[in-house]
Amino acid sequence: MMVEKPECLDAARRAVDSVVADIDAAFVREGSDLARVNAASGAPVRVSATFLAVLWTALHAFDLTEGLVDPVVGATPAGDRTVVIDEPPGTVMTPPGTILDLWGIAQAFAADRAAESAAGPAGCGVCVCLPGSFATAGPVPVSGWPVQVINGRRERDEGASRGMSLVLRTPGGLATSVLAAQARESGQVPARSLPANGQPWHAVSVFGLRCVAAKTASIAALSLGDAAITWLEARELRARIVHTNGTVTTVGC
Repeated sequence: MMVEKPECLDAARRAVDSVVADIDAAFVREGSDLARVNAASGAPVRVSATFLAVLWTALHAFDLTEGLVDPVVGATPAGDRTVVIDEPPGTVMTPPGTILDLWGIAQAFAADRAAESAAGPAGCGVCVCLPGSFATAGPVPVSGWPVQVINGRRERDEGASRGMSLVLRTPGGLATSVLAAQARESGQVPARSLPANGQPWHAVSVFGLRCVAAKTASIAALSLGDAAITWLEARELRARIVHTNGTVTTVGC
């Protein structure tokens, strides 16, 4: 986390910690909402408001991308993929044989919510940095927010200088998604997101008005293979795409 003014740090950190704790309870900890929903497919499970908010966000991403970003994993295209919400109130039910894959969207959601929650109490600009997700809220410093975009696990393990340092000078969010084989540990991209055509990308980073929007676009682009560049250009998005051979393509930059 970065703050515009050093004296704002403590207040901002408390707000961010609170949001991260909610996300952990809903998606990470043993007995989390996500674990219970996935273990009980076919039966309603009572969940937290945070879980419901992320689920609605993921379903909206599905609609916006015409199914490229799909939170439901495991059903065949002809099978039942209906997620039942609020029947009864406060519950979620998934079709038997399926699970929900929400972690990528949950991280981006957490970054957005944490930045917004911190900026008010802190009274200054805030940049929240979570794995693969950056979100800003409030005024942007004159010098901008310095961030490091990485290409995934290979880069961290080998120390290769394949990432990119950049400065965020406008409000918004930045998100990176990496190929499933490299991302399984962090849960960023599930196996269903392997490219549908063309040579696969290793990583896609997108800048958007919000981190959730950027994450949605990065997952969609990763799944599109060679069609990703045209898809991103049509939506006037700025992106950095890393091929599996290490070459880099930028869009809108």
